[in-house]
Amino acid sequence: MRIAALIFQYICFAYALFLGYQVSSAFYQQNYEILEIAANIGTLLICIDLGVFLHFNKSISALKVKATSQQSSVELSTLEKITRKLGHLGIMLILCSWIVPKLA
Repeated sequence: MRIAALIFQYICFAYALFLGYQVSSAFYQQNYEILEIAANIGTLLICIDLGVFLHFNKSISALKVKATSQQSSVELSTLEKITRKLGHLGIMLILCSWIVPKLA
């Protein structure tokens, strides 16, 4: 299961790189729709959030094994908190890119 999580983590980061390339090339060629860019950026942020979560999930499980009952909950790092908020922003961007065309 750890190998599958590691593979999925690398797939998330690779897809985030692909989406970054896609967004930057759309801006460079100036042939984009703003809602499509918003959806791509939202997906990019979610991929980064998921990759960071999978990375820190391994270290959290290792900490839980070492200190079984010393601490009730493991504190989140600053990077995890930031990427979690960016993941939520990504979800909002995707939802907005779906809802706005239905309203117009």
